Order: sequence, then C-alpha cells, then structure tokens
Amino acid sequence: MPFREDIEKIEEYEKAMTSRNTSIFHIEATTFSLYLCMIAATGVRLAAKVMNNAGFRLDKHDGISPYTTKQTLMMYVSIFVKLAKDTHDKKFNDESNFSLLGAFRGVAAVGHILLQDAVENANNAAYSYSFAREADDAWCDFEQKMYSLEERFRAVSKSNKAYEILMRTMVDAMILAMFFISEVVLARTTVLIGTKGRRAIRASDDGEPNASGTSFGKDGAD
Repeated sequence: MPFREDIEKIEEYEKAMTSRNTSIFHIEATTFSLYLCMIAATGVRLAAKVMNNAGFRLDKHDGISPYTTKQTLMMYVSIFVKLAKDTHDKKFNDESNFSLLGAFRGVAAVGHILLQDAVENANNAAYSYSFAREADDAWCDFEQKMYSLEERFRAVSKSNKAYEILMRTMVDAMILAMFFISEVVLARTTVLIGTKGRRAIRASDDGEPNASGTSFGKDGAD
C-alpha cells in the first residue's frame, strides 16, 4: 500500500496521546486530537487510493507517470502527517485547519487531473466528451463546497464559536473529499476499461511500471 509508513507514523502519534495520563479536565482536548489524527490518516489513505489508481494506464508512455503522481501526492501526505504531529505537540491552530482543507483539495485535484488525462487519451470522442464534462462539473461543485467550508470557518475563526465550527468543518471536508475521490477513481477506471484496443500498465508502489500489465482492451465496449 502506498504511504503505509506515513499512516503508521500517524498511528504512533495516536498511541502516544492515548498513553498520556490525561486528567478529566483535558479529556475533550485529547479526544479532539485523536479525532484529528483519524482525519489526517483518512487523508493519507485517500492519497493512497489515488496512487493505486494512477498505477493503471493505457500505455507506458502515455499520460502522467505514476512517479510524477506519487511525488505530487507526497506533498499533501506530508501535510497530513505534520498536522498529526502538531496536534500531538499541541501546536494545532486555525492555520492548521486551512492546511488540512488545502491538503484534501490537493489530493482531490490530483485525482481529477488523472481522470482528465485518461479521458484525453481515450479513443472514443463522444465517450470522452461525456466523461470530461461530468468530471469538470463535479470538480467545480467540489471546489465551491470546499471554498464555502473555508469561508464559513474563516468568518468565526477569531470568535468563541471557532472550536464548535472547527470540528464540523474538518469532518465535512473529509466527507467531501472521500466522495469526490471515490467518484473520480471509479470514473477513471471506467474510462480505461472502456478504451478498446489499448494495454493498461500497472505500476508498483514506488511509482515505476512493473513488468506485468493488465489488458483492458478485450473487455471494452464497442
């Protein structure tokens, strides 16, 4: 699984926080920190999901390479890990929340770009146009909702309502990213399966193509 070590690092922060001798007065803060680690780990798992999907391509020389995809995703994965560390070190703040939203948006953007790339390399113009339009509409909707979350939190970030809105904002961002990434991964897989006469290359976790490929062309629709 891609980024396994990063997930394990977040889990280490979780274990360290649960092993602390927390007084009853700090239980709420500890619960919040553990919940944030769960959200950060979910972000890394979403990045891994995009990376796994990026390993399937129409041709070794077509489109965005898995190596490039992994290097890009690593930037966002590092943000999720840092946020888990910050909450462990009690350094999480308002700006940390904006970083979290940005990381979710970044992982989703990579998934969207990979879908666009697959659509552009498909050999069915009408089929490609339909997917491209749907993908762009979904991305615009996702972007607008993420922007609304940011603005909602920004409006109260300096008030006594910030903590109440913070948790809701993070959860909503996570759910939005989960649904969007699941949709683009499924759509990209559908495009690859539906592209007849092309051979798909599967990459290993390090982003480099391995020797064995899976032929989707035989099962594609006319």
